[in-house]
Amino acid sequence: MAVQPSAVAGALASLAPDAGSGLVVRATFIVVLLAAASGAWWVARRRAAHFRPLQHRSVPGRLATQALTLTSADLSHELGVRGTFAQFSSATCATCPQVRRVLTDLAATEPGVVHVDLLSEDHMDLVRRLSVYRTPTVLLLDSEGAVHSRTSGPLTRARALAALGEITRDSPRSIDV
Repeated sequence: MAVQPSAVAGALASLAPDAGSGLVVRATFIVVLLAAASGAWWVARRRAAHFRPLQHRSVPGRLATQALTLTSADLSHELGVRGTFAQFSSATCATCPQVRRVLTDLAATEPGVVHVDLLSEDHMDLVRRLSVYRTPTVLLLDSEGAVHSRTSGPLTRARALAALGEITRDSPRSIDV
């Protein structure tokens, strides 16, 4: 039994979507939506784990320098001579333990560097003052307590060391450790 070519063409034509069904429009919309979501994810991943200098902004009722400076009393810990990593964590944060390990190890091996881990729930005044919106957020403070840069999300030792190198290089005076 031979299959007629016109019968095959008719069967294939019946499988094709109707011109008015909107399937092509919906498929195009889904592809564009996936591309936009992938682009947004890529940008967010590129920004994560990079220390970024702070954008100076004024806080009502406070000088800009006061809003961007933490003291030993704020942290309940002494500041480091070279720098201090102030980590804001939360009890439910999945990435916080990894960042804590990296910074604790860094503070143990680098002279003059201190790591302070703060539970966000216990320091809501600092969370509000410093605009901490996610955990872990790590602030890099200079020897005076001024916030030099910040990052959030996963962190590698190499990126933390690079940020520490920036703060040491930008320091107006040489620090002997």
